[in-house]
Amino acid sequence: MMKYLMRDDIDFTKEQWSEIDKVVNNTASSILTGRRFLDLYGPLGAGIMSIDDGDGSVKTLSDIHADFTIEWKEIENAKRLNIPLSLSQAAKAASRCALQEDKTILLGDSQTGSEGILSAGGTKKIKMKNWKEGENAFSDISMGMQEMLEAGVYGSKVLIVSPDIYVELSRIQPGTGVLESKRICELIDGKIYQSPVMPKQTAALITTGVQNIDLAIGQDMVTGYLGATDLNHDFRILETILLRIKNKNAIVIYEND
Repeated sequence: MMKYLMRDDIDFTKEQWSEIDKVVNNTASSILTGRRFLDLYGPLGAGIMSIDDGDGSVKTLSDIHADFTIEWKEIENAKRLNIPLSLSQAAKAASRCALQEDKTILLGDSQTGSEGILSAGGTKKIKMKNWKEGENAFSDISMGMQEMLEAGVYGSKVLIVSPDIYVELSRIQPGTGVLESKRICELIDGKIYQSPVMPKQTAALITTGVQNIDLAIGQDMVTGYLGATDLNHDFRILETILLRIKNKNAIVIYEND
């Protein structure tokens, strides 16, 4: 493990660090949405600060992190009683880190100037009809697919939606006996994902594939030791990422206003 993480500066066993890594990775994986459909480029290493964005420019990777504390009493009890550490604070920090990652992927990063799927300029925008009624959702998605075909964009697709839209699509389409979400999945030959980061009444149709979009990773999500404060021990979960949109025609955004 890299020395800059300062893991040797605290008297933890390999098993304790392994348990922290397990909790952080499992918690983050259960929340992360972007990594479920994006191709990953890397990890490239913690020292990589900027890379080619795949579109002819060099962009800075976004620094994502979340901190947590384990109290000294917790550590001493674990040693004295030979029991596992309570890692609920690590899980909470991993949740925050995962949401930060998806926010960067979907909304962009104002500090580095990197674009997100929803904030990128040059993508196709479609004013969405009321997806609670009739075949409006199916019709809008079909329109987006047609836009992509006319732009010469082919390949597997995913639909990313806000939680309220996800609920609206979880209804049986009248006259078909089939869930609206299932009909759309069959139409795009792909999956539907929801994310709490998505603004209400928003959706994005994306043609995936490394030729269109990917997620570059410098340092993948990992936990380091920060030091002690008032005898308690502070930790940081960190990573560096950059969303690389290489083909704006591979994204169609649906908005309600």
